[in-house]
Amino acid sequence: MARVLIASYPDDVHAFEVALALRNLGHEAQIWHGADFPTRQRASIRFDGNDVRWSVQGPELDIGDRRFDTVWHRRPTPPALPQDLHPGDLPVARRECEDFIDGLWHLVEPDALWVNPLASRRRSNLKAVQLLEATRAGFSIPPTLVSNDPTAIRAFLQTNEPAIYKAFYPAQWEHGEDVAVLMTSELSAADLPEDDVLRLTPGIFQHRVPKAHELRVNYLGGSLIIARLLSQQAEVTRLDWRASAAALAVEPDELSADGERACHELMRRLGLVFGCIDLIVTPDDELVFLEVNPMGQFLWVEDCCPELPLLDAFTAFLAAGRNQFQYAPSKNPLRHHDYYDRAMARLEAAKQIHIDTVESFVSRDEPASLKSEHDGLRDAEALG
Repeated sequence: MARVLIASYPDDVHAFEVALALRNLGHEAQIWHGADFPTRQRASIRFDGNDVRWSVQGPELDIGDRRFDTVWHRRPTPPALPQDLHPGDLPVARRECEDFIDGLWHLVEPDALWVNPLASRRRSNLKAVQLLEATRAGFSIPPTLVSNDPTAIRAFLQTNEPAIYKAFYPAQWEHGEDVAVLMTSELSAADLPEDDVLRLTPGIFQHRVPKAHELRVNYLGGSLIIARLLSQQAEVTRLDWRASAAALAVEPDELSADGERACHELMRRLGLVFGCIDLIVTPDDELVFLEVNPMGQFLWVEDCCPELPLLDAFTAFLAAGRNQFQYAPSKNPLRHHDYYDRAMARLEAAKQIHIDTVESFVSRDEPASLKSEHDGLRDAEALG
């Protein structure tokens, strides 16, 4: 029996679905809702010579000094402090709570398989670092400018038409029933706002690469499960496939030996054992790297293409407890559609028990029209 600890928040269907699947196989799965601290959770670290003991108690949580084989650092949330705390005390309390929890996470289970390692999490999320390491791993990348310099941005756009703009994080604005979602956008120098706005908001500007189709490479401890995204078949998904799940056709695919080697090298350089790599395949059959999400969504892929058993593969990966993992499908693999309704019921119940302070964002890596069925337009990674 494997023991798996999952860091997440109450509106994350991935955490609940994977936990249910693990338990169905006879493993132990414990979800740790980070925002419950400090108002609904108590935690301690005790040092006595070389002996170190820790404990955390709260709703549906009572752990400490217990061995976990795997820690899925899925979507950890920071401590949530009371809204009525005096404004002068809030920064101090937040700093103390966050420093305590950060230290606690480093003591929880250092010898377990971490998905992904703490030391890699911050660096691997940085887009500029991803682009650099992708080129070193052997991928091509589009001509790119990451900047808040209005002069540099305008010059880049004038020499790299057609060009696109991408944000570092997903964003959503709501006003009444109206919703505006920040997606990848094609633009020219004439589309830019005034210089003061450009200075305030650095962006990622790239030459728009022609696409035959796109690939979603789900990397699980060295095992690759690859989805071909037929994003060019519908106008709404040609620029950004996240714009519509209903219009996005998905089918199984494979990578060349060189492509697989580049994926392995990229993940090694970033220090990741799991991630979702997004690639363009050009009409000339060239692979172009876009980004990797170190804690990307994957259930939507199986939802669109049931031939890709990602729930079964990911559950097997966590249960194996090792970073060198090769997925071997069973005769009766776990299926996303068999667990989704139960996971959603568990999610709704958890929202009545736990604190959920995650702001509303569209995940950078899940089609928008699937979000209402899954995470409720949430992405904890937007909290950094």
